[in-house]
Amino acid sequence: MENYSSRFDWHKAVDRTVSNALGKCYPRDWKDEDHLTRSLLSALRDEHSDVTIEKDKIIGKKSKCHWDIYKNTKEQGIEQKHGDIGVLVQLHFDESKILEGVAFLEAKRIYHDPIDDSKSKFGALDKSQLEKYCNNSSFHRTVLYDCLKTDNGYSAVSLTLPSRHLLTINKSNRDIYPYCEYFSYCLTNRYFQGYELDFNPDLVNAAKGFLGVNGGVKYLIVAQATLSPNLELNPELIEINRDVYTRLDSSEPDNTPTNSFGGMGM
Repeated sequence: MENYSSRFDWHKAVDRTVSNALGKCYPRDWKDEDHLTRSLLSALRDEHSDVTIEKDKIIGKKSKCHWDIYKNTKEQGIEQKHGDIGVLVQLHFDESKILEGVAFLEAKRIYHDPIDDSKSKFGALDKSQLEKYCNNSSFHRTVLYDCLKTDNGYSAVSLTLPSRHLLTINKSNRDIYPYCEYFSYCLTNRYFQGYELDFNPDLVNAAKGFLGVNGGVKYLIVAQATLSPNLELNPELIEINRDVYTRLDSSEPDNTPTNSFGGMGM
C-alpha cells in the first residue's frame, strides 16, 4: 500500500509514472496507440493501485482508493460505442451506502512531424467518432499522448479534456493544450473522488460488459474509493462480466511490431 500525505502528492507521483511509462515507449513503440495505453495503465496499476491519503478534503479525513485494470478479450465482437478506456468507480460512503458511476475516454497519440515538430498533430482524431461517443455519454473525454522535445531530450506527457470541448475547439494540434489538464489529475482528483462520472445504470452495465454488443471497452479501470478509512476495499468484488474481461497482466508478451520510424508514422 502506498501512503501519501495529500491528494496533491498522489497526483504528482501518478504524473511521474505517466511520464516514465510513455517515455519508455518513445520512439520504438510510439506508432502503436494500444501499446501506449496498455503500458501506461499497467504502470499506473503496478505503482498506485492501493493508496491511502492521510489528510484529504477540508476536514482532513483519511481516504482510501483501491483499483485494478481489466482488458477486453472479445473486443473484436463488440461495437465500439464509448472509446478505449472505461473508468468504473464504486464509491463507499459507509457500509450500506454505495454508488457506482462510470466515465469513458478515447486515447490519441501525437504524430510527430520529422522535419518540423511544430507541425506535429493528432492525425487520427476522428470527429464523427467523438461525436458518437459524446452522444452516448455526457462525461466523455479524450486523453492525449505526446512526447515533447526538451533541452535534455524528450519528455512524455498525457493530457485530457472533455471531448465536447475538443469538438468545439476544432483543432488537432498542440494548440488545444491550454484547454487541457493532466490525465493524472483527472484520475486522482476527479474520477477517484466520484466526480465527472455518469451514474446511469445502463451505462454502468455497458462498461461492465453486460449488454452484449452494446457494452464493453478495450480497457476497464475498476476502482473503489472511500472516506471511511475503517472500510475494507476489494475491487475484485465489483461485479463485471468475467467472460468479457480478464485482469491486465503486466508481464503480457509485447507483440508490438518493430518498425523503422520514418515520415509521419512516429
